Amino acid sequence: MRSVARELSGQRLPLLAFLVVLLAGAGVFVWTGRPAADAAAPPAVSLPAVPATGEVPALPAAGAPADGPVVPARIAIPAIGVDTAVETRGTVRYENPFTGEAVDGYGVPASMRTTSWWSDGPAPGSGRMAVLLGHAGADGGAVFDPLPGLAAGDEVVLVDAGGAVLRLRVLGEPVTGLDKATPALAEALNGHPEGADLALVTCGGEYDEEAGASEDNTVVFADVV
Repeated sequence: MRSVARELSGQRLPLLAFLVVLLAGAGVFVWTGRPAADAAAPPAVSLPAVPATGEVPALPAAGAPADGPVVPARIAIPAIGVDTAVETRGTVRYENPFTGEAVDGYGVPASMRTTSWWSDGPAPGSGRMAVLLGHAGADGGAVFDPLPGLAAGDEVVLVDAGGAVLRLRVLGEPVTGLDKATPALAEALNGHPEGADLALVTCGGEYDEEAGASEDNTVVFADVV
């Protein structure tokens, strides 16, 4: 599977196409933006303070509701006990261990305990679907191990470095079993639920010893409250 980011006179086209390698798995995806819906401002969110220990940096305190897109610095998903930092990662070059090809893909978190926002794509709250990634299945545990346990209506909270809060809710059940050797991840992202503002992406399935990677991806979609 091959794809490249298409550009015209240095300007990114409305449709993006990247060959994604997420934690050493592959898939092509594109999406189109949608107009942001008018909605009342959500109330401020109170989040517990989390000690900045080990690989997780200090987390910004939650403040007033965001009045536009945010560059996320913290993510909290109370239903599964996630409350951690969000790194900013752009597009990077990977070698796909399933094919040996060099491909463009997401920059994944440096830590198993943190997450990353794909900064070459839309920002959360922009009215287009943002992508946020986290590891799963690592020895000793990883931040998105419990992601498949989310259910429709569960809350996702993003906080930027200044404390602005963006509240989202999960749309439907997690999409699991997305085979990394096929375009399954691409198809899931392309066919995202109507109104999706955020895709949370991680690994799943059995570990392929020869490839040195898990075989599947899992995606959870959420929309802004």
